Amino acid sequence: MGIVWFGLKEKEGIASFYGNNITLNTVASYPLNEAYRVQVGLDDSKRLLIVPVTKAKAESGIYDEYALLPYEVRRSFSRINSVSLMKQIENALGMKFGKNPAKFKTTWDPKENILYVDMSQEVA
Repeated sequence: MGIVWFGLKEKEGIASFYGNNITLNTVASYPLNEAYRVQVGLDDSKRLLIVPVTKAKAESGIYDEYALLPYEVRRSFSRINSVSLMKQIENALGMKFGKNPAKFKTTWDPKENILYVDMSQEVA
């Protein structure tokens, strides 16, 4: 007789969008924990890209200083605070974010060093 072991379900990475910030849960935050700043963009597939940038790279001058956003890490979440960013995302995607979060799944690509947020389908 074979044995099937059960354990904790692997949690999913979730990005919550508010009118003034993006909040990432612990799973989504983990690969970005060493980031000093982040770059946020949108690809042709309407996926939001969040790229971690180290302090050394941020201060090296290779990035446009206005393209790097502050990134705040806490014990159980992380956050990108920027009303301007949120308005740009709203305009690009035709969405409206407010006090109640719009939540989307995330996936980490270690080869590309990018956290992808699937903006095509909101999760409950």
